[in-house]
Amino acid sequence: FLEYRIPNYFIKDKDLINMNISLELCSEAPNYQNDWKSDITFWVNGVELCTYQSDGDYGIRRGRLNPAWWPDYSTQYGKLVNIMVDSSNTYLNERGVSGVKLKNLLLAEGEYITLRIGNKADAKNSGGVNIFGEKFGDYEQNILVKFDYKNKEE
Repeated sequence: FLEYRIPNYFIKDKDLINMNISLELCSEAPNYQNDWKSDITFWVNGVELCTYQSDGDYGIRRGRLNPAWWPDYSTQYGKLVNIMVDSSNTYLNERGVSGVKLKNLLLAEGEYITLRIGNKADAKNSGGVNIFGEKFGDYEQNILVKFDYKNKEE
């Protein structure tokens, strides 16, 4: 798994409406293998949000943004995955997938928010994960974590 720490000081005095996570990813195989499935799970602050099934480690064509020095025989691109958590549910690519709500994540507790991305030990398809940044793959973005909120009323 990979784990990221996200600052949370700016949400401590806000009423959160939702949290959005967006990233380009795919499975991980030696070189690449377009039909290499991987069950990629997302956790926030230790709470499991959902699992995305990647169909492959994509390399049949070059990634749109890959630099010239990136070899043709390696992983090239992924698919854009979006996760949104609000007061009622968690959504994966706009489809409700779990009952995890914002309040379950304790986002304003502690010094930071922990985002973990990886394969569960008992995953049926444990084909690893590739995550792309703004200069690789097909989507010109890094991992994005955004919050919609309103100021708390006093």
